[in-house]
Amino acid sequence: MGTKARKGIGSIRQLPSGRYQVRYTDPYGQRRTAPRTFQTKAGAEIELSKVRVGIDSGVWQSPDVVAQTDYDPKTVTLRELGTHWRDLKVNRRGQPLSPNTLSEYARLVSNVLTPMADIPLRSITPQLVESWWKPEHKRAPNQATKAYKHLNQLMTWAVKRKIVPINPCDIDGATSYVADKQPDVPTADQVAIMFDVAPDEFRAILAFAAWGGLRKGEILELRRKDIETVKHKGEPRYVVNVTRGVIWQGREAIVRPPKSRQSIRSLSLPERATATIKRHLAGVPADPEALLFPRVAGTDVHKGEHQIRTVWNSVRAQAGYSGRFHSLRAYAATEYGLTGATAMELMTRFGHRDIETAMRYQRTTGREMDLLDQLG
Repeated sequence: MGTKARKGIGSIRQLPSGRYQVRYTDPYGQRRTAPRTFQTKAGAEIELSKVRVGIDSGVWQSPDVVAQTDYDPKTVTLRELGTHWRDLKVNRRGQPLSPNTLSEYARLVSNVLTPMADIPLRSITPQLVESWWKPEHKRAPNQATKAYKHLNQLMTWAVKRKIVPINPCDIDGATSYVADKQPDVPTADQVAIMFDVAPDEFRAILAFAAWGGLRKGEILELRRKDIETVKHKGEPRYVVNVTRGVIWQGREAIVRPPKSRQSIRSLSLPERATATIKRHLAGVPADPEALLFPRVAGTDVHKGEHQIRTVWNSVRAQAGYSGRFHSLRAYAATEYGLTGATAMELMTRFGHRDIETAMRYQRTTGREMDLLDQLG
């Protein structure tokens, strides 16, 4: 019969072989046995003491995790863990994250979470996170929130793998940020001026953005095969099939599916877009794969961000508008909402995942008194 000695959080017992075995309860309530046995009881007691110290100080590491990782959990830094996490992370469709998203995560660790980037993960305490958060949130609240959310992601992942015992991100409300003022959306008069002063090609880009609500990357990847002509009340109308978008990583254009499954959609353009789109298509090659907006006519090279930005800055200035190109999407959503479209119709047309996202693109229109007049 083996002998058994109680040692607080664990126990030591002598096996029939005469060697000693250490058993203990880990910080998560799981009963464990040390991976090796000991020739003497004193050796087993030393091992159990090490386990007790590790658990009491919060640095105990599961031997299962050590065997499965290509880094040392005891010394791995936030930067190293972030690189490992990005290699594994996929989006909701099970696909690798986009290069832009990966670059943004790396930037947040290097440029925003700088005080914590190169120290062992286990050294990042709630107090350290708080000392970083307070001045950073005061300086740049939106960026601080993004960085905190990513830190929380990494720490939650590390806790699940028992690399750290607790998640040090416990600041109430730190994962939420709402700007005091939403980005300005151009008025109908400003949009009309943009169409008047824009070059012909850019006028077609405006039509897809302001009347279709397409994202910039979706527009620049449109090809002739994505545009269909249908009849509505005997008149031709255009339907756009959105299945891809282009993003830029340095000088490289990368074509990917849209940012969410809901963004793969077909939408009709209003009658006022017909003449503009028809005129532009007349100059696009008949090849179904032909880009609608190539960098150089007749090529398969996408326009770059700077080419769009240069024309956009000129057009918006002449219209007296100083906002972003992306705000044309909010303009389109607001105009469509004014027709009486339901929330589901808005979500379907603009490729939103949920009603909260759809509502963020809505803006009030200053027509409160007109609406009240309808109440009598």
